[in-house]
Amino acid sequence: MIATSRVSVSSLVLTARKLSTSIAVNNVASVLKLNIKDEPTAVKFDGLMKSMTEKMKGSPGMISATRHVCKSEWAYELSFVWDSKENFGAWKESPLREEVHEDYLKALEEVGIKEEEVYGGARVSDVWV
Repeated sequence: MIATSRVSVSSLVLTARKLSTSIAVNNVASVLKLNIKDEPTAVKFDGLMKSMTEKMKGSPGMISATRHVCKSEWAYELSFVWDSKENFGAWKESPLREEVHEDYLKALEEVGIKEEEVYGGARVSDVWV
């Protein structure tokens, strides 16, 4: 009789992630995804996010900020990019980030969006062209 062991898919994925070295971490992006009510709300939120982004320029290594909007679904996406995982890590622990986060929470409140309705995460970021 041959003995078999059961290996969960999640443990295989975790092992594969630990072994993966094909995606270099050069730039790191903080991304936000949310839905906006309508065009006037999007315009207002744009102004608030542009003001917030101006403050973020003071973060060492911040190299860009982009916004994407789908006008049929009112999907609104932001991406803030740092030049290294070290500078991104420093940003996450900085007093400036705390100040900017307070501005972000106020902006959400001004346009009637709850923080729990927003997806936020970090991504490896590269510009290919």
